[in-house]
Amino acid sequence: MQNDRGYRGPQLYNGQRITRTNTTASLTATYDLGRIGLKGGQIATTLSIVDNSFPAVNGPKKIRIGRLHYYQDVIAGVLDFKAGYIDNTQEFLGINVGGNLATGNLGPQATIPFQLGLSYGGFAAPGINVRVRSKTGFYNKFGIQRSLPPGGATAENAVNPGGFRFSPPGTGVLLIDEIGFNRASAPGTKSAWVRFGGIHNSTRYTHFSDGAQKDNWAVFVAADRQLTQTDPAKPFRGIYAGATFNYAPPEQNFFTQYYEGRVYGVGLIKSRPFDLASLVTTYNVYSPEGLRARVPTNQSFYKGTWAATASYAYRAAAGIYIQPGLGVTVHPIFSPRFGPALNGYLSLITLF
Repeated sequence: MQNDRGYRGPQLYNGQRITRTNTTASLTATYDLGRIGLKGGQIATTLSIVDNSFPAVNGPKKIRIGRLHYYQDVIAGVLDFKAGYIDNTQEFLGINVGGNLATGNLGPQATIPFQLGLSYGGFAAPGINVRVRSKTGFYNKFGIQRSLPPGGATAENAVNPGGFRFSPPGTGVLLIDEIGFNRASAPGTKSAWVRFGGIHNSTRYTHFSDGAQKDNWAVFVAADRQLTQTDPAKPFRGIYAGATFNYAPPEQNFFTQYYEGRVYGVGLIKSRPFDLASLVTTYNVYSPEGLRARVPTNQSFYKGTWAATASYAYRAAAGIYIQPGLGVTVHPIFSPRFGPALNGYLSLITLF
């Protein structure tokens, strides 16, 4: 249900019209190198076919390499690394509600890591990640990758359609470091995950005000805490709460601040231990300089977008989740012409 005040132009945001967002079919193969004497080593590769009905916002339709990396556990539980073509949104930040790709895909709308050129699903990039962990739960994870170019998926696909090109034009070196504490649920112990870090990209980004070009950076912090534990036999069941904040300089990033709060429950229904219910609220702040560059003089604009999404991920079978949701978005774009939008969502996630 859209409040567009009679607008009849092209689609501008997801949900303005019936929208099929990124649908990904992936074929993944993993080989255990322990079979040939390299204990703790694995090679994994994924070919992804990504399609959607709104490529102007969600990126181009494509067939690309999803991943091709070598993983090695150097010291069990202490030191490991991964090298190759990597999807780093699944390696850092913890952007999925409950840390689960299958059940936590509705609600979060953090765009700042993508603005910074971090690789993500369907757009892997060459790099290496190294993680050091302690037995107490503290860890440090560092990554270095070839960045995606400014402009994200569309710009990347234009210069690197298959995904195999090592250093296409307009790309630089992206560094990311995450420091945190991650404690899993156990009988009598509630889970906790706190992480913070930064991203630096040597790629030249254009300033909105004067056209100068400079490297780019962002910082992030997030925390999740289990509040209740309802089943000693399955200690992960219970209610959780979490929050996220991202920041990038407004001189060259259209989205400059991101706030997220979330409350979610795992296995709230006694007979449904693996279902996840969530309520996620987000607020994206636009760059003042970016707005002045995009909005004609004397026209007003909104300074940010607020959204809230409630969803329930129903585990139909092992690896199959059906996730309906309902969300409201206030200021879906920065133009005052568009009022609040009420959207229904339906996702089908299959993992085999």
